[in-house]
Formats: sequence, structure tokens, C-alpha cells
Amino acid sequence: MIGKVISQLGRAAVKSSGRITKSGKPNLPRYLYHVTSRKNYEAMLKSGEIRTSHDACLSSSLEGVFMFDLKNFAKRWTSTFFSFEEECAKVNLGSALVCKNSDIVVLKVPTKKMNVDKLKVRVQDETKADYHALNGDSARFQTLYTRRKKPIEYIYGQNIDISDAQKIGELNLELNVDNRNELIDFMQKRPFEPLLKLFKGTPEEKCVQAMQKANIREQCYEFPGG
Repeated sequence: MIGKVISQLGRAAVKSSGRITKSGKPNLPRYLYHVTSRKNYEAMLKSGEIRTSHDACLSSSLEGVFMFDLKNFAKRWTSTFFSFEEECAKVNLGSALVCKNSDIVVLKVPTKKMNVDKLKVRVQDETKADYHALNGDSARFQTLYTRRKKPIEYIYGQNIDISDAQKIGELNLELNVDNRNELIDFMQKRPFEPLLKLFKGTPEEKCVQAMQKANIREQCYEFPGG
């Protein structure tokens, strides 16, 4: 039921079937989203580019612009919980992503100008991926990933012109991300708050709202003291 609701609400902003078009290109999501800090965004405006960066995982050789598609993000990133340093500190991937910085900007990037040969896809959970999956597969094989009930991410292997991206959300969490206890407490008790604020007033907001309602019971189970 929730899956149908998300598909209906996000149809205006999301298109990801994984099929191959007549031109031979995979039917990619219409848009991908890149989360960054305000400081980095200001640097992008000056340079005119969203520049590639190396994967945070040292055992990976990936370098690119790391992005997600909204349909998978709403369904998987917000409903996949993992242990954050301690077994008792469980947070969802969505809150972990946006809480890396206090000042956050989210960019919406159309895929129509992207060179599909430079775009890769992989399962986000690095701990369960083999070496090949860790370094990504061609986006031409995205069907193998979109069919899985796993959080996935896309990696574009070259800089993206900032004029091709649209800033659709920003917020200041007023959070000391260097204070580990404060950060974990926020991610546990208010995981959807930054996501809803980032996408406020956009079609994307409805997808996150649907997953917030779907995860109420799971949050209560994971965080009975919240």
C-alpha cells in the first residue's frame, strides 16, 4: 500500500523503471539529487561546477559526483536502519546523509545531459558489497539494482556544470555535528525533520511524508525512549 502511495505522489518528480529505451539508453530517473554543505555549494557557484570527489570508503576506487534518486531514497534510505558506532545507536541512512553538515543544500540534477557511460550505480551498504559492487556497475545495468530492496546511489564520473543543477532546498540544522552525542540524539529522535525541511514545498516532499508515516511504528520499536 505504501509503495503505491509513494509511486502516485512522486510520479511528477520521479521516473525510474530501469527499462532500455529505443535509443539503447537505460531509462534513468529524470532527476538525481546531490546533498552538500553550504560552503561547498558556494565553491561550486564560483567554479561553475559540481566537482567529483573520492569515495569516503578507502577500499573503493570510485571518484565522482555521488547522488541518489528520490524513489529509492524515500523507499529505502529512510527505512533502512544501521548501527552508528554503537549497537544501541541505530539511525536511518537518510538522516545520516543529511546530518554530515549543519548547513545543508540539496541540488536537483537532470539526467538527460549525462553521458550514461560515465554513470555508475551501486548498493549503498558498503559492508555487504564485494569489491566489484563497491566500485559500482555501469548504470546500463541499473535494473539489477532497482529491483533489489536496497538503498542505492549513483556516481557520475565527471564534473557537472552547476548551471545544469537546481537548488531546491537548504537549511541550517543548528546542530554541532562534532558533538557525537548531540548528533546521534538528533538522528535517532528526529530523523525525518531535516528531510522534510529540505524538500518543503516541492513535489519531492510528499514522498518523504509518506515514508515518515510508514516508519512511525519502526521508529517506536527502535527508539522506545524517543
